[in-house]
Amino acid sequence: MERKEYISHDVPVVWSHIQTEQVSEALGRPCGQYITLKTGPLDKLIFFENVCSCLVEQLQPLLAPYFGKTLCVCGLGNQDLAPDALGPEVARRFRPKMFESFVKKSRFGKIAMICPGTNGCTNLSTVEIIAGIVNTIHAACVLVVDASYCGDVEDLCGMICLTDSGLHSYWDTVDLRQSSVGVPVITIGVPTATRAPVEPGAESGAPELLLTPINVSDIIQTTSSIIACAIAQIAYPELDYESCKQYIGFSLNNII
Repeated sequence: MERKEYISHDVPVVWSHIQTEQVSEALGRPCGQYITLKTGPLDKLIFFENVCSCLVEQLQPLLAPYFGKTLCVCGLGNQDLAPDALGPEVARRFRPKMFESFVKKSRFGKIAMICPGTNGCTNLSTVEIIAGIVNTIHAACVLVVDASYCGDVEDLCGMICLTDSGLHSYWDTVDLRQSSVGVPVITIGVPTATRAPVEPGAESGAPELLLTPINVSDIIQTTSSIIACAIAQIAYPELDYESCKQYIGFSLNNII
């Protein structure tokens, strides 16, 4: 396994590449690239543009093979559950039709933004919904944005993670991979929950509890804007961070 640690736009980055099935089985992770932006507590960020620029720099090489083709951006999650609302909030901010009204050039032939909800809300398989849309629009790649779980409380809302190995949800309800949707799946995740410590003497089989910061809604708002700006800058090279922020603000306030 290859591993590198470096600084990009003042943000520590850890990059690793699992290349063999032997290493994959040992680590319990599929083969692929894993990139972690160690932002520190996302509710205490000062230089938002630095984190956005770092995310652009790390994400663009993963998306570059699909330039000129159709990209399906997917915001996963439950809008009504604050820790799980990252994907839907990115979908509110990244609106391809809006950006295309202001720019002349896109790196992709077509961009679709979808928000398929969750199995519990729709009573439909999220994987089947995404696979059906991918097949209909002939997408070359799916870029998924979703809230995630972390094992270490110090990582809670303190990093942005990328991988080209797909997505397997914590509750085993969603498994998005090339084998399940038909095209490569790239994921952007932010850990917004962690497992609560088990009380001494707790009964075996007791419901598992997850912890999340009390201000997770504010963290989701900030982080979703950074991610939406990063995707927009990759997709529409004419845009810079400030113009993305401006257009997103207009959209959220129903000005455009």
